[in-house]
Amino acid sequence: MTVDTKEAPARKSTPGAYFGIPLPICVMVCLAGGLAVGVLIPENRLANAIYASGTYFPKTVVTFATLIVFAILSGATAKLVLFHRQAAGRLFGLILLAYMVLGFASLVYVTIWIPILTKLPLTSPGVTVLGFGQWLQQVGQSFSTLFSDQPLIQVLISAVVIGYLAAIVPGLRSVARGLIMGGQYTLWLFKKLLWYYPVMIGCLAIGIPLKFGLNGMTAYGRTTIWVGLVTVSWSVILATIVKLTTKRSLKQIASYYASVWPAGFGTGGSYETLAMNMVSAESDLGLSRDIAEVSIAFGTVMNKSCATMSVMLVTISVARLLNFPISLAEILTLIPPVLILGLESPGIPGGAAFFMSPIVAVLLHVRDIDVFVATFVSMYSGLIPMFATAGNTTNDGLVGALLNDRFAGYLGLTEFDSPRRHQASASPMRQGGSRTIGKLAGWALMALGAWMLVSPQAVMGLNQLKWMHNYAFRGEVLMGVLVMSASLYLLDANRALDDIDKVRPESPARL
Repeated sequence: MTVDTKEAPARKSTPGAYFGIPLPICVMVCLAGGLAVGVLIPENRLANAIYASGTYFPKTVVTFATLIVFAILSGATAKLVLFHRQAAGRLFGLILLAYMVLGFASLVYVTIWIPILTKLPLTSPGVTVLGFGQWLQQVGQSFSTLFSDQPLIQVLISAVVIGYLAAIVPGLRSVARGLIMGGQYTLWLFKKLLWYYPVMIGCLAIGIPLKFGLNGMTAYGRTTIWVGLVTVSWSVILATIVKLTTKRSLKQIASYYASVWPAGFGTGGSYETLAMNMVSAESDLGLSRDIAEVSIAFGTVMNKSCATMSVMLVTISVARLLNFPISLAEILTLIPPVLILGLESPGIPGGAAFFMSPIVAVLLHVRDIDVFVATFVSMYSGLIPMFATAGNTTNDGLVGALLNDRFAGYLGLTEFDSPRRHQASASPMRQGGSRTIGKLAGWALMALGAWMLVSPQAVMGLNQLKWMHNYAFRGEVLMGVLVMSASLYLLDANRALDDIDKVRPESPARL
């Protein structure tokens, strides 16, 4: 059977418009409205209840983050390899290298700013600086837990592996098509929920004045200014580089920022902004769908460059609040460990604080780690993760633009938006009772696989579903990926799709 994979023309309309009003304007209006409610009636029970309601959707996304990332990334990988096999390995390597370089460069950038903003001395009396051997040991410990303790890193790697294998092994073609269909419909579902983003952002904005009041804390306000200045200037630099080195126009870049930056700022979490980011990268920034899906899905998990810069600045403020000495020498020793921690910290509001602060406390030889962590988490809240997320999410699209425009020749993707026709053969139809039993077994395995993917991650999401983590076991995510793939094989996605056009952009699942 010949499969036609011709792409439909890119859409020009802004996704998620309300009665003709662009989504970015709706986001900013709701954000301003939420802040106003929090300032004017901070003690009002209804205002507090509205704020609490806004936290449910982000927590739900966090609970199912592993399942969502698996669906999107495995489908994007399978589609990329199926239609551009020679380019896939190079693309993934470039994306990994790009986010590693971006993370390191951002930490060097914030280190340059630290003496200017904080007046931090190079060394301080009474501060113990780690020796080279101790520093290497700390870095090694961070690496050793990167894969084993982080379900999101596990699902990131396994989704790529499964998507790749399903696309290159002829006998697993039905799995590849099922993965592609699952990724497309996951994004379709999120697009259908974009109407709620401004509402959610308005609800969450109420919490900022509720937490800090009109006056706030001097230290918090000062740190927020530092974070805002560093992250915004960093994003401006990256946007300028993209404008000068790619085919993206200033209008495209501005339109992309206008859509994604307010959403990232309002939600404070990369996962909550994932769907909007992909839609805007394609429709506003003008990236090919394949590049947008892979680059942003990877970036959502791995790119915490603005969050790591924020962690450095918050560390200084917390140290001063707790009256223990810190100098630029300690900040320099934190760069490699914080870079590694940035790869494994979840893209949830305040996630960097929860995951990085205990390690930072150990590296700085803090006496009372509990007090340090509690103070750090309190400081790294409100506006700070919002600035960090706005920078992280928009940087994901800029990385995609660089790959799309500067490395298309190296990747062999000069015709990326018009993939070649692919020869695929449908599997023979099973008949009678064996077909029914196979479908029932497939759906049962899919439910089991979804549970196994969600269970290790559930501890960070909805309180009502945290009990799932009580049944988690080591290696469950990897097992869940295999079970999910087996379910697609049993369901035989070839029967559900006459050809792959139904999971290509012309389908009803097209975003």
